[in-house]
Amino acid sequence: MYANNMLSLAFLTVQGCEPREHVRIAAQTGYDAAGLRIIAPHGLDLAHPIVGNKPLIREIKTMGTDLGVRFLDGEVFSLLPDTDMETWKPVLETAAELSMPLMQITCEDNDFSRAADNLGRVADIAAGFKIDMAIEFMRWRAAATIEDAARLAAATKRESVGILLDALHLSRSGGSPDAVKALPLGLVRYLQLCDAPARQPATNADCIVEARGERMMPGEGALWLRELMAVLPADLPISVETPHKGDQALSHLERARLGMEATRRFLDHLSGKT
Repeated sequence: MYANNMLSLAFLTVQGCEPREHVRIAAQTGYDAAGLRIIAPHGLDLAHPIVGNKPLIREIKTMGTDLGVRFLDGEVFSLLPDTDMETWKPVLETAAELSMPLMQITCEDNDFSRAADNLGRVADIAAGFKIDMAIEFMRWRAAATIEDAARLAAATKRESVGILLDALHLSRSGGSPDAVKALPLGLVRYLQLCDAPARQPATNADCIVEARGERMMPGEGALWLRELMAVLPADLPISVETPHKGDQALSHLERARLGMEATRRFLDHLSGKT
């Protein structure tokens, strides 16, 4: 544990890394936890499948235990109009085997009532595995803003549904720390931390490029991160999600190390240590 926050190594920070290596790197660079992509977002491929591979899942679990690395979250369900909940059960079983308390979900369904109903149903299945669902809003999704995500969570009437707060997506969807402060207490389950320039990308396509590979390290951009942290619980888990333009020249280990070092500097600065 660093300060009061669990620090987790996000998938995008070491994108392309094999899951066992992801865990090793998290341990080597001082993270408390790791987030693994166990199902690909809609339209993307999964480079390293683990669902259904019981020996590999056991190996990842044992490695985490031996190295002192927990698993914070699993990526990422895509809520579609024709979502088949039965196909998600093996994914949730894998997350449960790794003792992941959270599963990310994005909404791609513009029918709000149907989306809320489907989210409630998958939340019920996940709750049976002691997993909460965390809605990640993005400017280009059906749930585009923090208000959209909060309204969707409330419509499910499930306490096990909350929000994944990504600092970049909050900014790019027109949100602010004040919007976070207005949420019901406890609705935000964890934070994905990075920084970015103040200037908004012109298009959704530009937003996607920035989100997946052009973020900045915490404290090195122009977002209101200090104000954001001030309205969040002091012990909120932090997923360090810092893919940036220089990644192609760096090893996965170096990417993780840079993200951790920047996050520590940022948190130290917040606490007055530097």
